[in-house]
Amino acid sequence: MTTKQSSSHPGEIFLYLSIMICYCVLYAPQPMLSELAERFMVSKPQAGLLVSVTLIPLAIAPLSYGILLKQIGALSILKWALPLLAVAMACSGFVQSYDEMLLLRLIQGFLLPAIITATMAYLTSGRSGADLSRVMSFYVAFTIFGGMAGRVISGYLEHIIHWEWVASMWAILLALVTFMPWRKAKPKPLNLVKPNRHAIYEALTGRKNILVFMSVFCMFWTFAGYLNYLPFRINEVDSSATTGLVGQSYLGYSIGIVSALTAGWLARQFGGPVRVILVGFVVMIGSLFLALGAVWMLIVQVFVMCLGMFLIHTLAAAEVNHNAGELGGVVNGLYVSCYYAGGALGAWLMGYVYELFGWNLFLIMLAAIGATGALCMWLYGHMNQRVGR
Repeated sequence: MTTKQSSSHPGEIFLYLSIMICYCVLYAPQPMLSELAERFMVSKPQAGLLVSVTLIPLAIAPLSYGILLKQIGALSILKWALPLLAVAMACSGFVQSYDEMLLLRLIQGFLLPAIITATMAYLTSGRSGADLSRVMSFYVAFTIFGGMAGRVISGYLEHIIHWEWVASMWAILLALVTFMPWRKAKPKPLNLVKPNRHAIYEALTGRKNILVFMSVFCMFWTFAGYLNYLPFRINEVDSSATTGLVGQSYLGYSIGIVSALTAGWLARQFGGPVRVILVGFVVMIGSLFLALGAVWMLIVQVFVMCLGMFLIHTLAAAEVNHNAGELGGVVNGLYVSCYYAGGALGAWLMGYVYELFGWNLFLIMLAAIGATGALCMWLYGHMNQRVGR
């Protein structure tokens, strides 16, 4: 790898910024789901679908959008997808019906993975080793911060200026990012390959990776399912709670940056990644006990849950990459697909559990799904220990 290949174009920082704002848009409605449910007169799971429906395309994108990128090019996709996303976001603030809002969120859902996949493909192209690790570290930090900022800022501002203008604010930021210096970056060959049935089978069965994928599916089901219905619980415990307070409850995401950056060190210190992942599951599941308490305990719970979840996420992704060999693209695609598929289903279906059976059974169900994920990871470690690393 030459120095020239690995050097960064000055405009690339704006690509990271676009990723961050996209994650802000993805989760912006979440703190106000309770208010949106009242406005559109829909049930909890129907309101939850406003977040879930944007995650579904993220689950199918990794194994399909690569074909589009190869034909059109990453920068070309960004030049039309970002302004389209800005328009869809602006319109979502002023719709009058739930069906219109859901349709716009679905459109956003198909545009978001196009932007995210194009940006990541461009940033990682031609990089390896420490340079690739640096890019991934920036990516993780910007996505975590975006997920937190989208919730916290939207929740706070909605209490002051209402959702219509919050959506317009994010739309304006997207429009501004569209015209930033990344547009002058040089096109890169992306070296993307179309996954075939044999490659997918090898990626699933190699070193029992399917158990890791199942574990991550359960992990994000638990995480997304809880966070999506947290606004309803806060309003249930304290009817005077504002969207500003609900937004602040997502500040726990900040601890995820610490988890992501220290996960590798913890794995080296405490017996390997699988052991630390299992500890992460214990922390994440155990945090649900805090969700039985008052509002302040619900806020503390998010910090604890994020601590465990991002340990699992960071180390599980590294583990399947360690096993990937020449199937890196397919393995990563399957990992992301399982991750967001779990999130999409958890963010939607857990609403029915909450609606029909109440908060306590909702937590028990989340704990059971999380425990299933932990069992899958334990089996993965046990089976690979027998055959050797």
